[in-house]
Amino acid sequence: MNDWKEHADVLAAGAACPTPGCGEINFTYHMPDRDGESASDRLEFTCSRCGAEFAPFVEDLLFHSVRREWLWAGNHSA
Repeated sequence: MNDWKEHADVLAAGAACPTPGCGEINFTYHMPDRDGESASDRLEFTCSRCGAEFAPFVEDLLFHSVRREWLWAGNHSA
């Protein structure tokens, strides 16, 4: 999804990189399905630290189906 910044209803998910010695927390964004919930397919991540591509199971996600604006609401600097 290249135009995720233009959609207000984008959901975020987070997962730790499974590469030994890395463990970087990564984010991916996706559109909700027709019912407004998270997409049922496995989400794909690319590690921002080591470049590994991975698709964890839903139970291995740190969080999922979080509205993008909720995730970044407190990330402002003065």
